[in-house]
Amino acid sequence: MLKIEQAPPHPQLAPYISAFVQRDFRISGSASEEPVVARLGLMLEFQFRDLYQVAAFDVDLGDRCSPVTVIGPISRRRVRLVIRGTVSALAVIFTPSGFHRLFGVPASPLAEMGTEGHAVLGAGISNIYQQLGNTDAFARRVMLLNRFFLNRRQRHNSRQDALIGLSALLTPSARPSVAQIAKNTGLSSRQLERRCLEYFGVSPVMLARISRFQRALKLSLASTDSLLRVAHASDYYDQMHMVRDFHAFAGGPPMRTLASLAPHHLIHFQRS
Repeated sequence: MLKIEQAPPHPQLAPYISAFVQRDFRISGSASEEPVVARLGLMLEFQFRDLYQVAAFDVDLGDRCSPVTVIGPISRRRVRLVIRGTVSALAVIFTPSGFHRLFGVPASPLAEMGTEGHAVLGAGISNIYQQLGNTDAFARRVMLLNRFFLNRRQRHNSRQDALIGLSALLTPSARPSVAQIAKNTGLSSRQLERRCLEYFGVSPVMLARISRFQRALKLSLASTDSLLRVAHASDYYDQMHMVRDFHAFAGGPPMRTLASLAPHHLIHFQRS
Protein backbone atom coordinates (compact mmCIF):
# COMPACT_ATOMS: atom_id res chain seq x y z
CA MET A 1 0.00 0.00 0.00
CA LEU A 2 1.26 3.47 -0.89
CA LYS A 3 -0.38 6.82 -0.29
CA ILE A 4 1.16 10.10 -1.43
CA GLU A 5 -0.04 13.57 -0.42
CA GLN A 6 1.62 16.79 -1.50
CA ALA A 7 1.05 20.49 -1.04
CA PRO A 8 2.82 23.70 -2.03
CA PRO A 9 4.10 25.96 0.73
CA HIS A 10 2.48 29.25 1.71
CA PRO A 11 3.11 31.73 -1.16
CA GLN A 12 5.53 33.74 0.97
CA LEU A 13 7.63 30.59 1.40
CA ALA A 14 7.85 29.76 -2.32
CA PRO A 15 11.41 31.18 -2.67
CA TYR A 16 12.55 28.80 0.06
CA ILE A 17 10.47 25.61 -0.19
CA SER A 18 9.42 23.61 -3.25
CA ALA A 19 6.85 21.30 -1.67
CA PHE A 20 5.65 19.33 1.32
CA VAL A 21 5.31 15.62 0.48
CA GLN A 22 3.98 12.89 2.76
CA ARG A 23 4.51 9.26 1.79
CA ASP A 24 2.80 6.43 3.65
CA PHE A 25 4.00 2.89 2.90
CA ARG A 26 2.80 -0.45 4.17
CA ILE A 27 5.20 -3.05 2.86
CA SER A 28 5.11 -6.73 3.76
CA GLY A 29 7.66 -9.18 2.47
CA SER A 30 10.55 -7.84 0.44
CA ALA A 31 11.65 -4.28 1.13
CA SER A 32 11.27 -1.47 -1.41
CA GLU A 33 14.46 0.31 -2.46
CA GLU A 34 15.08 3.81 -3.83
CA PRO A 35 18.35 5.09 -5.28
CA VAL A 36 19.53 8.49 -4.05
CA VAL A 37 20.69 10.45 -7.11
CA ALA A 38 22.36 13.85 -7.37
CA ARG A 39 20.20 16.86 -6.57
CA LEU A 40 20.47 20.42 -5.33
CA GLY A 41 18.72 21.74 -2.26
CA LEU A 42 18.32 20.25 1.20
CA MET A 43 15.46 18.19 2.57
CA LEU A 44 14.05 17.98 6.06
CA GLU A 45 12.31 14.66 6.69
CA PHE A 46 10.09 13.67 9.60
CA GLN A 47 9.34 9.97 10.14
CA PHE A 48 6.56 8.87 12.44
CA ARG A 49 6.54 5.04 12.29
CA ASP A 50 9.12 2.57 10.99
CA LEU A 51 12.31 4.30 9.91
CA TYR A 52 14.05 4.15 6.54
CA GLN A 53 17.39 2.43 6.34
CA VAL A 54 20.19 4.06 4.34
CA ALA A 55 22.53 1.54 2.73
CA ALA A 56 25.44 1.82 0.33
CA PHE A 57 25.00 0.00 -2.97
CA ASP A 58 27.75 -2.47 -2.16
CA VAL A 59 26.35 -3.62 1.22
CA ASP A 60 23.20 -5.48 2.22
CA LEU A 61 22.37 -3.67 5.45
CA GLY A 62 22.31 0.00 6.30
CA ASP A 63 21.78 2.38 9.19
CA ARG A 64 18.38 3.52 10.34
CA CYS A 65 17.54 7.18 9.83
CA SER A 66 16.74 9.48 12.71
CA PRO A 67 13.08 10.43 13.22
CA VAL A 68 14.05 13.95 12.08
CA THR A 69 16.79 14.19 9.46
CA VAL A 70 18.35 17.08 7.52
CA ILE A 71 19.53 15.71 4.17
CA GLY A 72 22.10 17.78 2.35
CA PRO A 73 22.65 18.30 -1.38
CA ILE A 74 23.87 15.19 -3.19
CA SER A 75 26.48 15.11 -5.95
CA ARG A 76 26.58 11.40 -6.78
CA ARG A 77 24.67 8.13 -6.43
CA ARG A 78 26.23 6.52 -3.37
CA VAL A 79 23.40 5.14 -1.22
CA ARG A 80 19.88 3.81 -1.46
CA LEU A 81 16.86 4.00 0.83
CA VAL A 82 15.54 0.66 2.07
CA ILE A 83 11.86 0.91 3.00
CA ARG A 84 10.05 -1.84 4.88
CA GLY A 85 7.19 -2.21 7.32
CA THR A 86 4.79 0.67 8.01
CA VAL A 87 6.36 4.00 7.12
CA SER A 88 4.91 7.49 7.39
CA ALA A 89 7.42 10.09 6.20
CA LEU A 90 6.86 13.81 5.66
CA ALA A 91 9.48 15.61 3.57
CA VAL A 92 10.07 19.34 3.30
CA ILE A 93 11.84 19.86 -0.03
CA PHE A 94 13.78 23.13 -0.09
CA THR A 95 14.80 25.19 -3.11
CA PRO A 96 18.56 25.12 -3.82
CA SER A 97 19.40 27.97 -1.40
CA GLY A 98 16.18 27.92 0.64
CA PHE A 99 17.44 26.09 3.72
CA HIS A 100 20.34 28.47 4.26
CA ARG A 101 18.16 31.51 3.64
CA LEU A 102 15.65 30.41 6.28
CA PHE A 103 18.03 29.12 8.95
CA GLY A 104 21.39 30.74 8.24
CA VAL A 105 23.05 27.31 8.54
CA PRO A 106 25.96 26.72 6.13
CA ALA A 107 24.98 24.02 3.65
CA SER A 108 28.38 22.53 2.85
CA PRO A 109 28.88 20.61 6.15
CA LEU A 110 25.54 18.89 5.48
CA ALA A 111 26.32 17.84 1.90
CA GLU A 112 26.28 14.17 0.82
CA MET A 113 24.63 12.87 4.00
CA GLY A 114 21.75 12.94 6.45
CA THR A 115 22.24 14.58 9.83
CA GLU A 116 20.04 14.25 12.90
CA GLY A 117 17.70 17.25 12.86
CA HIS A 118 18.03 18.38 16.47
CA ALA A 119 21.82 18.60 16.09
CA VAL A 120 21.37 21.04 13.19
CA LEU A 121 18.30 23.04 14.17
CA GLY A 122 18.01 22.70 17.94
CA ALA A 123 14.99 22.37 20.19
CA GLY A 124 12.64 24.16 17.80
CA ILE A 125 12.67 21.27 15.34
CA SER A 126 11.98 18.77 18.13
CA ASN A 127 8.96 20.83 19.17
CA ILE A 128 7.50 20.93 15.66
CA TYR A 129 8.12 17.17 15.30
CA GLN A 130 6.02 16.55 18.40
CA GLN A 131 3.24 18.79 17.06
CA LEU A 132 3.28 16.99 13.71
CA GLY A 133 3.15 13.62 15.45
CA ASN A 134 0.04 14.61 17.37
CA THR A 135 -2.06 14.62 14.18
CA ASP A 136 -2.44 12.26 11.24
CA ALA A 137 -4.12 14.88 9.03
CA PHE A 138 -1.81 16.04 6.24
CA ALA A 139 -3.59 19.40 5.88
CA ARG A 140 -3.06 20.08 9.58
CA ARG A 141 0.61 19.15 9.28
CA VAL A 142 1.03 21.53 6.35
CA MET A 143 -0.54 24.32 8.37
CA LEU A 144 1.85 23.68 11.26
CA LEU A 145 4.86 23.64 8.93
CA ASN A 146 3.81 26.84 7.17
CA ARG A 147 3.48 28.59 10.51
CA PHE A 148 6.87 27.31 11.66
CA PHE A 149 8.71 28.37 8.49
CA LEU A 150 6.95 31.73 8.22
CA ASN A 151 8.21 32.49 11.69
CA ARG A 152 11.74 31.53 10.60
CA ARG A 153 11.44 33.79 7.56
CA GLN A 154 10.64 36.78 9.74
CA ARG A 155 13.54 36.09 12.12
CA HIS A 156 16.34 35.40 9.67
CA ASN A 157 17.59 37.64 6.89
CA SER A 158 20.52 36.10 5.02
CA ARG A 159 23.00 38.13 3.00
CA GLN A 160 21.93 38.65 -0.61
CA ASP A 161 25.09 40.07 -2.18
CA ALA A 162 26.21 36.95 -4.06
CA LEU A 163 22.98 34.99 -4.06
CA ILE A 164 21.42 36.61 -7.13
CA GLY A 165 24.60 36.23 -9.14
CA LEU A 166 25.08 32.59 -8.16
CA SER A 167 21.43 31.81 -8.88
CA ALA A 168 22.13 32.61 -12.53
CA LEU A 169 24.01 29.30 -12.63
CA LEU A 170 20.66 27.54 -12.18
CA THR A 171 19.23 28.82 -15.46
CA PRO A 172 19.23 26.38 -18.40
CA SER A 173 21.00 28.62 -20.88
CA ALA A 174 23.33 31.64 -21.08
CA ARG A 175 24.95 30.78 -17.77
CA PRO A 176 27.59 33.39 -16.88
CA SER A 177 31.07 32.27 -15.98
CA VAL A 178 32.19 32.27 -12.37
CA ALA A 179 34.61 35.08 -13.25
CA GLN A 180 31.72 37.17 -14.63
CA ILE A 181 29.64 36.62 -11.50
CA ALA A 182 32.59 37.53 -9.28
CA LYS A 183 33.12 40.73 -11.26
CA ASN A 184 29.42 41.65 -11.09
CA THR A 185 29.24 41.08 -7.33
CA GLY A 186 32.58 42.69 -6.49
CA LEU A 187 33.88 39.49 -4.92
CA SER A 188 36.97 37.48 -5.72
CA SER A 189 36.52 34.02 -7.23
CA ARG A 190 37.60 32.47 -3.94
CA GLN A 191 35.10 34.56 -1.96
CA LEU A 192 32.37 33.62 -4.42
CA GLU A 193 33.17 29.92 -4.06
CA ARG A 194 32.94 30.22 -0.27
CA ARG A 195 29.54 31.90 -0.56
CA CYS A 196 28.36 29.22 -2.97
CA LEU A 197 29.36 26.48 -0.55
CA GLU A 198 27.62 28.35 2.25
CA TYR A 199 24.36 28.92 0.34
CA PHE A 200 24.13 25.79 -1.82
CA GLY A 201 26.55 23.27 -0.32
CA VAL A 202 28.47 22.78 -3.59
CA SER A 203 31.00 24.72 -5.68
CA PRO A 204 29.83 27.07 -8.47
CA VAL A 205 30.93 24.58 -11.14
CA MET A 206 29.07 21.72 -9.45
CA LEU A 207 26.05 23.95 -8.91
CA ALA A 208 25.75 24.52 -12.66
CA ARG A 209 26.41 20.86 -13.53
CA ILE A 210 23.88 19.37 -11.12
CA SER A 211 21.30 21.98 -12.11
CA ARG A 212 21.67 20.98 -15.76
CA PHE A 213 21.48 17.28 -14.86
CA GLN A 214 18.33 17.85 -12.80
CA ARG A 215 16.69 19.63 -15.71
CA ALA A 216 17.56 16.77 -18.07
CA LEU A 217 16.29 14.23 -15.57
CA LYS A 218 12.97 16.01 -15.04
CA LEU A 219 12.46 16.54 -18.78
CA SER A 220 13.15 12.86 -19.39
CA LEU A 221 10.69 11.83 -16.69
CA ALA A 222 7.96 14.19 -17.90
CA SER A 223 8.09 13.65 -21.68
CA THR A 224 8.67 11.12 -24.42
CA ASP A 225 11.24 13.28 -26.20
CA SER A 226 14.37 11.61 -27.51
CA LEU A 227 17.54 11.80 -25.46
CA LEU A 228 18.99 14.08 -28.12
CA ARG A 229 16.12 16.57 -27.75
CA VAL A 230 16.36 16.42 -23.96
CA ALA A 231 20.11 17.06 -24.16
CA HIS A 232 19.65 20.13 -26.34
CA ALA A 233 16.78 21.46 -24.20
CA SER A 234 18.97 21.06 -21.11
CA ASP A 235 21.89 23.00 -22.60
CA TYR A 236 24.23 20.04 -23.12
CA TYR A 237 26.67 20.11 -26.00
CA ASP A 238 25.37 16.78 -27.29
CA GLN A 239 23.72 13.55 -26.17
CA MET A 240 26.95 11.89 -25.04
CA HIS A 241 27.76 14.89 -22.84
CA MET A 242 24.43 14.32 -21.06
CA VAL A 243 24.97 10.55 -20.83
CA ARG A 244 28.30 11.13 -19.08
CA ASP A 245 26.57 13.29 -16.49
CA PHE A 246 23.94 10.59 -15.91
CA HIS A 247 26.75 8.14 -15.17
CA ALA A 248 28.44 10.66 -12.86
CA PHE A 249 25.33 11.78 -10.98
CA ALA A 250 22.99 8.78 -11.14
CA GLY A 251 25.35 5.83 -11.51
CA GLY A 252 24.24 4.66 -14.93
CA PRO A 253 22.84 5.53 -18.37
CA PRO A 254 19.63 7.57 -18.75
CA MET A 255 17.19 4.74 -19.48
CA ARG A 256 18.37 2.66 -16.54
CA THR A 257 18.21 5.71 -14.27
CA LEU A 258 14.67 6.55 -15.35
CA ALA A 259 13.52 2.97 -14.78
CA SER A 260 14.87 3.10 -11.21
CA LEU A 261 12.91 6.22 -10.22
CA ALA A 262 9.37 5.18 -9.28
CA PRO A 263 6.57 7.79 -9.53
CA HIS A 264 6.66 8.26 -5.74
CA HIS A 265 10.40 9.06 -5.68
CA LEU A 266 10.95 12.48 -4.09
CA ILE A 267 12.91 13.71 -7.11
CA HIS A 268 9.57 14.08 -8.91
CA PHE A 269 8.43 16.73 -6.42
CA GLN A 270 11.53 18.92 -6.45
CA ARG A 271 11.25 22.22 -8.26
CA SER A 272 14.15 22.86 -10.60
